[in-house]
Amino acid sequence: MKWSNVSLIYCRELRDQLRDRRTLFTVLILPLLLYPLMGIAMLQVSQFMREHPTRIWLIGADNLPNSPSLLVDQKINPDLVDPRTRELIELDMSSEDDSRIQQLVEQFKNNQQEPISGIIDRLLRIEMKQRDVDLAVIVPQPMSSLSTDAAASETRKRILVFRNSASDKSNMAADRFNSVLSTWQQQVASTTLQKYQLDPNVLVPFSITQADVASRQNKSAALWSKVLPFIIVIWCLTGAFYPAVDLCAGEKERGTFETLLSSPALRDEIAIGKLLTVISFSIVTSLLNLISMGFTGFFVISRLGAGMVKTAGIGAPPVESIGWLLLALLPISALFSAVAMAAASFARSSKEGQYYLVPLMMISLPLMMLPMLPAAKLDLGTSLIPVSGLMLLLRGLIEGQYQETMPFVGPVCAVTLVCCWLAVRWVVKQFNSESVLFRPSERFGLATWMKHVMRERHDLPSVGHAVLCGIIILVLKFFVGMVIESPTSWGGFSKQTIIVLIATVGTPAVLMAIILTRKPFKSLRLRKCSISMLLAGFLLAFCFHPLITWITSVVIQLYPPSTDMAVMQQLMDNILSGSPGVWAIIAVIAIAPAIIEELAFRGFILSGMQSIGSNFKAIIFTSILFGVAHAVFQQTIITFFVGCVLGFIAVRTGSIFPCMAYHAVHNSVYALISRTGPALVDGPFGWLFTSSNGSHVEYRFWPAALLTGLGVLLLVWIWEYGSATSTKTVVTKPSSPWQQKFDGWIKRFMPRSEKR
Repeated sequence: MKWSNVSLIYCRELRDQLRDRRTLFTVLILPLLLYPLMGIAMLQVSQFMREHPTRIWLIGADNLPNSPSLLVDQKINPDLVDPRTRELIELDMSSEDDSRIQQLVEQFKNNQQEPISGIIDRLLRIEMKQRDVDLAVIVPQPMSSLSTDAAASETRKRILVFRNSASDKSNMAADRFNSVLSTWQQQVASTTLQKYQLDPNVLVPFSITQADVASRQNKSAALWSKVLPFIIVIWCLTGAFYPAVDLCAGEKERGTFETLLSSPALRDEIAIGKLLTVISFSIVTSLLNLISMGFTGFFVISRLGAGMVKTAGIGAPPVESIGWLLLALLPISALFSAVAMAAASFARSSKEGQYYLVPLMMISLPLMMLPMLPAAKLDLGTSLIPVSGLMLLLRGLIEGQYQETMPFVGPVCAVTLVCCWLAVRWVVKQFNSESVLFRPSERFGLATWMKHVMRERHDLPSVGHAVLCGIIILVLKFFVGMVIESPTSWGGFSKQTIIVLIATVGTPAVLMAIILTRKPFKSLRLRKCSISMLLAGFLLAFCFHPLITWITSVVIQLYPPSTDMAVMQQLMDNILSGSPGVWAIIAVIAIAPAIIEELAFRGFILSGMQSIGSNFKAIIFTSILFGVAHAVFQQTIITFFVGCVLGFIAVRTGSIFPCMAYHAVHNSVYALISRTGPALVDGPFGWLFTSSNGSHVEYRFWPAALLTGLGVLLLVWIWEYGSATSTKTVVTKPSSPWQQKFDGWIKRFMPRSEKR
C-alpha cells in the first residue's frame, strides 16, 4: 500500500466534502447552532416551570378538633407547613346543607368497613369535576375527643382522602396534603401523651441525621461522567454516517466512482483514504458538539442563577476529563466510521444509504444506554462489551476512580482495537467486491419477487435466505415467548416445549428449504454419513463436556445471573421433578431440540451462510444466531461456543446426523448431572466427578483434561477424514488403514441388512 496514494485520495475527498453545503451544514454548522437554540428554548420554557396552586375540597371541617388545630383562618395551620406550600394549598370549605353531600358524609359516619368504590363513581367524581378541585377530603365524624385506647381501634376516627391518580395536579395535591396530615397527626399524638403525662419522645425513639459527603466537584463529575461519553459516542456515529453515505452512494450517483476506481490507486488505498476522511469529520463533529454544549451550558447556568446551580449540583466538568475524551475519540471514531462506510457501500443511492442509519442506531443505542444505568459497573464482564466498556471506562476516569478502573484498561483497549480492526477489514473487503460496489438498481414488487424466487431457485439457499430464516426464528420465539404462559406441570412443559420448537424453529427452516431451494434434503444436510463420523460426534460431546462446563463457570463469574434466573431455575427443578423418569427429560430437553434446532441452524442456515465463500465466517455467523436464539444472555455465550463445534462437524462431515448426535448427548449429560447430583461422586463415576459443598458436582481436573485432549484428537480426525465420508460421491482422499480397520470393527455390531 502506497501511503502517497492514500494521502492524495484523502485530500481529494476532504476537499470535495468541504464543498458540499449539505455535509457542511449537518456536520459543522448544525452542532454550533443546535445547542444554543436548545439553550434559548430552555430559558423560554423555564418561566413556565413554577409550582401551581392546588384546590382541595374539605368536607366536614366542623368535625376537626380545635387543639391542635389543622386550620387557622380557613387555611392550613402555619405550624404544619412551610409558608410557600401553605400559599399553594387552596381550601374549598363545603357546607353540608346539600342533601347529596350529607349523604356522602353519612355514608362513612358509622361504617368503618363500607366499600367506597360505588359512592365515588356515583357522586364524588362528579362533584369534584363540577367544583374544579384536585382533591377531596372528608371528615365524617367529630374528632374533638380522640381515643388512645388500643382496644378501641375498630372505632378509630377516620379522615378520607380521595385523589384522581390520572391527574398530575391531583397527585401533587395529595402529596402536599398528606405531608400536612402526617405532621398534624404527630402533633395530635404528642398532645394526647402530654395530657396523660407521658413523654412525647416515645413516638420518636431515635433521630436521623443525614449528610452528603460528596463535594460539589464530585457531584459535578458524577453528572458529566454520564453525559460526556454519551455525547461523544452518539455524535461520532452521526458525524461519520453522512460523509460515509456521500463518499460511497453519492459518488455512485454522480458517476465519479468508476473514474476513481480506474485510477492507479489500489482498492485498499481508496478505501483507507475515504475512511480517513470520514474519521476526520466524525472527530470534528464530536469536538464541535462538546464545545457548543460547553458554551451553551455555561450561558444557561449563568442565567438560571447560582442558587439553582448549587441546588442541582451542576458545575464545570473536571479539566482532566477533556484529555480522557480526546484519547477515546480516535478509536471510537474509527470504529463507527468503518461501520458506517461498510454499510453505506451497500447503498445504490444517497436516499437508500440514509435508510441504513436507523438499523445502525438501533444496534448502537443499547450499547450506549447500558453505561448510563445506575447499576452499571465496570468489571471484567462489562469491559468485554464493545462501546459499553469504553464508556464505562471513561465514566470511571472522569469521576477520578483510577484505582478501580485501571485494571480494566487492557481488556477495554483490546476489545476496542479488535473491533476497529474487524470494521476496517470489512470496509476493505467491501471495496474489493464488485457485486457490492456495482449492485444494479431494482424495483420491488411482491408478485415479481415471488416469480423471481421460484424461477431463480438454486440447489442451496443463499446468504439472504439464511439471514431471513434466522430473523424469522428470532421474531417468532420472541412473540411466542411473550404470549404463552409459563407451565407449572411436567405435562404442560413437555407439550409446550415441543410445540414451540416445531412452530418457531423447525417449521420456518423446513418450509423455506422446500420453497426457496430445489434440493431441500441437501439444503437441510439430510445426507448419509459413515458410522465412524456418527460415533465421533457422539463421543465428542462426552469429551468436550468438561470444557463447556468450564466455559460455563467462567461466563457465570463474568456475568452473574440475576435473582430472577435463580427463581426460574427453581421452578424448572420443580417441573422436572414431576417427570415420569429420566428418559422423558432426555426426550424433551435433549433429543427434541437436537433434531429440530440442528435442522434449522446447522441445516438450512449454515448451508446458506456457506455461500459467503468462507466456512469459518459461515460457522461464526450461524453460531451467533444460534446463541441469540437462546434468550438468556449467559446461555447465549455458552451456546455460541457449542454452535462453533457443531458447525465444524457439519461442514467437515457434510451431514446433520453427527451434529444431532453431539447435540443430544450434550444436553443429555447436563440433564443427567443435574438430576443425579452427588450420586455420581459415590458411584462408578467417582474418578471423574467431585463434590465441593455436597450438592454441586464438578469435574476433576486431570480426568477432565484427558477427556478434552481426546476431544481435540477427535476434531483433528474429523478434519482429516470428515470430507471424504460426507457424500456418496467418489472419494478423492483415500481412507487410512486405521480408519478402514475402525469402520470394519464398527460394522461387526451392525445388523446384517445394514451391512449390505
